[in-house]
Amino acid sequence: MSKLRVLISGASVAGPALAYWLVRAGCKVTVVERAPTLRSAGQGLDVRDTARDVIKRMGIFDRIRDKSSHEEGLEIVDSNNHCFTRFGVDKSGKGDSITSDVEILRGELAGILFDVTKDDVSYIFGDMVESLEETDKEVGVNFANGTPTTAFDLVVAADGLGSKIRGIAFENSYSHIRSLDSYVSYFSIPPSDTDTMWSRAHWVKGGRNMVLRPDNVGRTRAFLSLTAYEKSDERLVRLEKASKEGVPAQKLLVQELFQDADWEISRMLKGMHESEDFYMQHVAQVRLNRWSSGRVTVVGDAGYAPSPFSGMGTSISFIGAYVLAGEISRQPNNIPAALESYERVLRPYVESIQKLPPGIPWIVNPQSTLGIRVFETVVWGVGILSATGLATLFSKLAAYLPIGGDSFKLPDYEAFRQ
Repeated sequence: MSKLRVLISGASVAGPALAYWLVRAGCKVTVVERAPTLRSAGQGLDVRDTARDVIKRMGIFDRIRDKSSHEEGLEIVDSNNHCFTRFGVDKSGKGDSITSDVEILRGELAGILFDVTKDDVSYIFGDMVESLEETDKEVGVNFANGTPTTAFDLVVAADGLGSKIRGIAFENSYSHIRSLDSYVSYFSIPPSDTDTMWSRAHWVKGGRNMVLRPDNVGRTRAFLSLTAYEKSDERLVRLEKASKEGVPAQKLLVQELFQDADWEISRMLKGMHESEDFYMQHVAQVRLNRWSSGRVTVVGDAGYAPSPFSGMGTSISFIGAYVLAGEISRQPNNIPAALESYERVLRPYVESIQKLPPGIPWIVNPQSTLGIRVFETVVWGVGILSATGLATLFSKLAAYLPIGGDSFKLPDYEAFRQ
């Protein structure tokens, strides 16, 4: 019997993770990535919950931990950089805190996943899917930049929140995106004397948040986020417009929207203009009515992005990759049935993660000075309780962790036992 031919669109995290498990399931796998090379930029990602078991089974847990930022926790600071509360990293191995003990830059994680799959997976860089022509038995894939048209038994979208595959295969793709009325800009800047191994966060009115984080490559990671209360907020309109106009326009708008802030904003904006790894992200969730259309399916953010506010995006990508490949290994001759099982097994867990705590993200991004004072007072109290070890529930709220999320036990697949 010939091997199942699978095309995965996207070579960041979910795509290569899925490729790893599909190879274990006996499939012939191709990954196409629109970028000309492996992406080396990106913010820190953490691995929590059952996803830790997945990366342990992949044999990469120690490699990821060795590349971790070794961040000690999060400090909440005022405009004078005075820390009024802090949340230390959970060192129990459960990853149950604001800062996980397994936190790695996206580019370094992508590099590890590429290294463990490159010998068994065909990678195509600098191209992307242009169109799909599906029959009962296969999917003909037309590429945009010269790769010959090729037939596959299954096509998987692992190309993120703005997935082109999802747009091709699912009607009204954009109607399935739930905006959280927030945008985040990520970039790295040179370190300074004020930086330590603790992340620092500061809020200013207008739903704006600034974060500086250490990394393991000699830079400081900077985040600038803006969250609006109303969808009619003209800042959201301008941010959406800039998101389509390229990095120079995005940097100019971020400069305008944050230049009146305090704390270390001057340093951050200067570093932003000099940075070569800047990117801006619309914060949203993907909620599809169904995860598959014929022989096309989704994994990770392309199919069920929970948003950064859940703290579980990377973890769900690893878990989803494992379950999708596992269900295919059980029914390789019946793709529709395997995809149906994949959704039946995983959807309840995904939906529980997507149920963010009430008021998130708006309650933690106050619009007024008074709102910030109230928020800081609450966080101060939570910090004191958390330090005593008696406030797990409150510390989870502060960590944006999905309190309503169910536990998930990895299924046992015979193909993965070897």
